[in-house]
Amino acid sequence: MNSIPAKIAMLHYTCPPVVGGVEAVMAAHARLFAKRGYKVRIIAGRGPVPENNLAAITTIIEPLIDSKNEILLGFNAALDRGEVPAGFDDYVETLYQRLQKLLEGYAVCIVHNALTLHKNLPLTAALIRLAESDQLKLIGWCHDLAWANPLYAEVLYPGYPWELLKISTSNITYVAISEQVKSQILRHFRPPLKPEAIPVVPNGVDFAEFLGISAETSAIADAAGIEAARLENALLLLLPARITRRKNIELGIKVVAALKKLNQNSRLIVTGPPGPHNPKNDVYLRELIALRQEFEVENEVIFLMEKWADETGKPRTLSDQNISELYRYADALFFPSTQEGFGIPILEAGLIRLPIFCTDLEPFRQIAGDLPHYFRADDAPSAIARLIVEQLSQNRYYQLRRIVIERNTWDSIFNRQIEPLI
Repeated sequence: MNSIPAKIAMLHYTCPPVVGGVEAVMAAHARLFAKRGYKVRIIAGRGPVPENNLAAITTIIEPLIDSKNEILLGFNAALDRGEVPAGFDDYVETLYQRLQKLLEGYAVCIVHNALTLHKNLPLTAALIRLAESDQLKLIGWCHDLAWANPLYAEVLYPGYPWELLKISTSNITYVAISEQVKSQILRHFRPPLKPEAIPVVPNGVDFAEFLGISAETSAIADAAGIEAARLENALLLLLPARITRRKNIELGIKVVAALKKLNQNSRLIVTGPPGPHNPKNDVYLRELIALRQEFEVENEVIFLMEKWADETGKPRTLSDQNISELYRYADALFFPSTQEGFGIPILEAGLIRLPIFCTDLEPFRQIAGDLPHYFRADDAPSAIARLIVEQLSQNRYYQLRRIVIERNTWDSIFNRQIEPLI
C-alpha cells in the first residue's frame, strides 16, 4: 500500500446503522479499509450518521440518493408504469453534479447495488455518466440484479433508463457476491462481459466479533502468533493447563512435531505458567523449552507465559474470560495428562462442541463416555498425530469451520480479494 493513505468512497441508498445485509457488508468493508490505513467516505441517502470509533471513516447523508425520498417516489410511480417522468433528466443532472463534489479527490467508489437495482434509476444514470467521464473508477458491488429477479419483471421495460441496470460500461468493474450472481451478470449484461472480467468476492463474517472475543484476548492472540496462525488456516490445539509434569506437555510437543512431518500446519497453545507450589515446575519448563528446540517446533508450540508478559517480563494472569475465548479460537482440545482427579477442560470443550483428544483416564470417561478421541500416554506421537488428522478429516463441523476461516472471514477475503481490486 502507498505511504499516503488511499481514499475510498462507498455508496448505497442507506447506510449503517440501518439494518440490512448490504448495509452490514458495507460497514464491514469500511472497517477493513480503515484498519489498513485507508481514508473511507460512506455516501448514503438515509441513515443516522453512525458513531465510528475509527476516525478514518466519515459518513455523508445525501437525501437525493435515498431510495424513498419524496421526489423519487413520485418518479418511481411513473417508471413502474413504463413512463419516464418529466424532470427525470433534471434529477439526473442534479445528482451528477452533487456526486462530482462528494467524490472529488477520490479515485475509486464502491457502489453497492445502485448500478443493478431499480430503486433509484436517476442515481444509476448519474453514476454511469460519472464513470463514462473517466473522473474515477467505479466498482459495482452486485448483491442483487433487478433484471434477473422475476419479482421485478412487471416494473422493468426495454430502453432507457431501465436497461442501464444491465449495461456493461467502461471504467466500471462489476463484482459478484456469488457464482450465481456472476452467472446472472453474464446472462443479462450487454454488451456481454467476459467471465474473467467479473470477480466473485463473497460476503464474510468477522471472526472475533461473531465469536465474542474481547479486545484483550485478541491482543493476546496477536502477541502469541495465534491470530497469524489462524489466518494461515493452521490447526490450533488448545492445552489449557499450568505447567506441571502430570500434564504431560512433552507429549504435546512430540505430537506437534509429528504433525509437522505429516505436512500439517499446527499450533499447540499452552495457556498456563508453571504451577506455583512446586519449585520443580520451573525445571520442567526449562526441559520443555529445550525439547521444543530439539524437535524444531519453536514456532508451533506456544507458551502464552512467554508471549503475554508485563514490562518486567513477568507473565500476566489470564482471566477466565481470556481462557474461555481462547477455546473459541481453538480447533480442538488436546489434553494429554497422565493423571487427573476430574477434568474441567473436557466439560468446557464439550460445551462449545470442540473436538477432544485426550488420554484415556477414568475421570474423563466418567464425564464424556466414548465421545472424546482417546489415546494412551505411552502411544507413539506419530500415531496420535494420525488420529488427530484422521478424525478431524471426518468431522463435518470442523471441516466447515476450516472452509469458513479460509474463505469467508473478512480479513482473509480482504487480503485475498478486495484490496487487489483497489
